[in-house]
Amino acid sequence: MYFFLALIMDNLENQYQDIIKHFPNVKLNNNLISHLSITIKNGNILEIDYRNFPKKPKVKLLNQKGEVYRKLDRVIYSLNTWKSNHPKKISEIINEIIIFINNLESNTILIKAELLEGILRLCHEHHPREILGILKTEKNIFTEFILPPGTLTSNTSGIYSSSRLPLDNFYQASVHSHPSGNLRPSPQDLGDIFKKFKCHFIIGFPYGPKNIRCYDKNGKILNIKVIK
Repeated sequence: MYFFLALIMDNLENQYQDIIKHFPNVKLNNNLISHLSITIKNGNILEIDYRNFPKKPKVKLLNQKGEVYRKLDRVIYSLNTWKSNHPKKISEIINEIIIFINNLESNTILIKAELLEGILRLCHEHHPREILGILKTEKNIFTEFILPPGTLTSNTSGIYSSSRLPLDNFYQASVHSHPSGNLRPSPQDLGDIFKKFKCHFIIGFPYGPKNIRCYDKNGKILNIKVIK
């Protein structure tokens, strides 16, 4: 029993030392090294309780009034996929959350180069028909393309059954091609599919790196950063 408790304390101490190495401004709650607070952007406070490590830590993002600002378990990849037999470092969780918060307020969308190259190839292969897909994020970077169930496309439009999409909070973008080469969203885009996701990629003919635009829900152009 003593050996087991000592092992737990060693794990908590190792996690704490790793955290303060990367985030020296972290503060203890109730003098516990396993219950920490760190002030992040705009005075928001990230509170993380990992006293039951390697079980999933409890994480809260609080606003300046101390109110819970956002539930993070569903939108932070490492928390959503947490496995106690293969736990992540708590410092990595904190870093992922900070990147997520920064991205919410940023006009830059991150996407893997391999994914973008695959989408461009798909556009070429299906031309002059449109392609239509949904993109999934992993650690705040778009990494995966799925074809929505019931997708139908033509030379001028594409539709799919939104009710048949997977219930997954990490599907956060749509992508479709415009064989005409026009990179602007149509009124139908803005009134339909643009309301369902965080952002939307439009790929125009001839489907090269200069023929890509990304928009938010309101049709505002976002910056695209390609990650190798």
